[in-house]
Amino acid sequence: MLKHRQEGLTTLHGLCVTLILGLLFMLWADVMRKTGFITFSANANLRLYLLAVVGGALLGSRHYRPAGKRLGYLSWMEILQITRRQLVRIALILFAVAFATKDTDISRLFLLSYLAAATVLLYILNATLPSALSRLFFKANTVRTLFIGPPSEVHRLRGWIVRQEHLGVEPVGYVSDEEPRAGDAAGASVLPALPRFGCTGDLKEVLAAHNIAQVVLLQFYVDREYSSKLIQAAQGFGCRVRIYNNLSTYYDHPVSVEDEGDYTFFTLNDEPLENPVNRILKRALDIAISLPVVVLVLPPLTFFVWLIQRIQSTGPIFYPQLRSGINKRRFHIWKFRTMHTASQTKEQERVQARQGDSRVYPFGRFLRRTSLDEMPQFINVLIGEMSVSGPRPHMIEHDEEFAKILRNYYSRHHVKPGITGLAQSMGLRGEISEVALLEKRIGYDLIYISKWSLLLDIKILFATVRQVIFPPKTAY
Repeated sequence: MLKHRQEGLTTLHGLCVTLILGLLFMLWADVMRKTGFITFSANANLRLYLLAVVGGALLGSRHYRPAGKRLGYLSWMEILQITRRQLVRIALILFAVAFATKDTDISRLFLLSYLAAATVLLYILNATLPSALSRLFFKANTVRTLFIGPPSEVHRLRGWIVRQEHLGVEPVGYVSDEEPRAGDAAGASVLPALPRFGCTGDLKEVLAAHNIAQVVLLQFYVDREYSSKLIQAAQGFGCRVRIYNNLSTYYDHPVSVEDEGDYTFFTLNDEPLENPVNRILKRALDIAISLPVVVLVLPPLTFFVWLIQRIQSTGPIFYPQLRSGINKRRFHIWKFRTMHTASQTKEQERVQARQGDSRVYPFGRFLRRTSLDEMPQFINVLIGEMSVSGPRPHMIEHDEEFAKILRNYYSRHHVKPGITGLAQSMGLRGEISEVALLEKRIGYDLIYISKWSLLLDIKILFATVRQVIFPPKTAY
């Protein structure tokens, strides 16, 4: 039900915006003509450009789809981004028509002035029209909703409850076999008007007394006989039934749903980079960045580092180290050597660098702080062992150590390791001295894997540049 309401609201919003922008075009042309502000040629084909506006607006309405579930609760920045994307499409089609037809009769000044007026109007429509449409269609058709489950799950669902109110969902209360604990947010600070109506044994009386139209079960993984009784009781009163998928809580891990024909699966990992097209795009970005660096930047930088090393710390210029990459395949990562080599044992090499570490020579400290010691890894990127962005590869010994602490640690090996990553772009660099830091970094790695996009990679690269220019205190 709610899915269809949302789809209908999104479609109506797009059609209304298209109609209003078309009317604005006609009105704007009429005003400009009558005021004499812009002179129109008698041969100007305004109908053709009106069709271009309508086509561009319809094409631009697809940008409502990703935000459809929150259309009535978008921030001003999200509204601005949607408006900008729509305007770009309309402008491109308008000027493409003018270019394709080699039209010299239409005033470019008129088209630009219309786009300026449309910008203001489109932002206002995107900010106000969804709420107006939802009030028009759903205010008199509300769905009184009862939640069944523990207060903790009511609290977890609070964001969804608030967002569905613009679709006519009226939260009435909840029933639970668990007493709310002192200070529990489910019945207090988050939803102060959402009372507890007793236990599940009182369900039939509650449904009858409060004219409930929809029931939401908050525990997906419960006893079958128990849930069947609740569903049958709700259906007996003609209630719609929704079941909240709380498997993420049960498994303490995000769970995604995958439909494959007649079969439905739950998966703990959503991996956009399993799409071959996405892999091609990511590889193209890697080559576009690494090839110029390896050919143009790395040779003079290597020579300069070699000169300084001759003065401060003799030894090999590079420091290869065994790491594990995608699917735990081992490879040698390349770095500029930043530590003295004279007295290091194998055991000492495994110890993470600490602040003021005596093993690091002076210029090596600068290389580490600015991440210039990582530059040779662009060779690893170019030959396909690494990516420019991805989870940072750790030493083999550290992999084994960290995997004992975090059970999902090796999930980060589903993609190629990176020179930089989401965690590093957020300032998480340097020594991992406590479990909380490890959890935070791995958490960002898993978010990266599940939310990957080409735009995310580009954002990480720009954020990393900022981190290099203004390194955090943990960069040593």
